[in-house]
Amino acid sequence: MDLKSLIASADSMPSYPVSDWHPERKASIDISIHKDGSWWHEGSVFERQKIVQLFSRLLAWREGRYWLVTPAEQLAIDVEDLPFIVVAADLIDDTWQLTTNCGETVALTKLDRLRVEVDQVGGIPQIHIRDGLWANLSRQAYFDMAMQVQERTQNGQSIGYLMSAGVAFPFGLLEA
Repeated sequence: MDLKSLIASADSMPSYPVSDWHPERKASIDISIHKDGSWWHEGSVFERQKIVQLFSRLLAWREGRYWLVTPAEQLAIDVEDLPFIVVAADLIDDTWQLTTNCGETVALTKLDRLRVEVDQVGGIPQIHIRDGLWANLSRQAYFDMAMQVQERTQNGQSIGYLMSAGVAFPFGLLEA
């Protein structure tokens, strides 16, 4: 498959078997993902969203770093914080559907999909996208979700919980 075909298929967000690919050839490439979710190559921002979508589907977390993985090689890249940002949070029926800046959608259905420091006020939850890859919440997604938080007292502390798919997700400490 050539690059043009891969880019054309990016809209359909195919799932590549990245976890099954373990090429021997390793190198690094001057690609970075900034904290705001923008992708950069040699000092210039990626202008074509389809390229970002394609590369995001080839992203893996291995050996304590981020890699773009193909069957032939894996290329180390730099990520300032987390590789994705949840830009939309929609409550559909009783389940939160979360969409990343790269167009990937995940359903908040299992406790291991959300992590937050519940021992400090103002902790921002992070969302597990796939295979050890996490996303920060955009301000809008955070507030959309926070508006639905229910307060519970646990060990004398006020903790916010978010319901999704019948599961109560700890959403953070509401007050110290």
